[in-house]
Amino acid sequence: MKVRRGTTVRITITGDAADEFHLHGYDRTLKITPGRAATLELVADTPGVFEAELHHSGARVFELQVS
Repeated sequence: MKVRRGTTVRITITGDAADEFHLHGYDRTLKITPGRAATLELVADTPGVFEAELHHSGARVFELQVS
């Protein structure tokens, strides 16, 4: 996902197992409850490339590229 610096980003995640979503660099987390949507909203004010992952499963969800 590529966004310009200063953009408000809204990330909505659903899962079939309990887990924790983590956006590195911004140190933001979301608890994931099976079958329920969780939403994280932030202003992408730090330039760079940031990995988003699920902590328990280790699955990489996407990269946030801020320029």
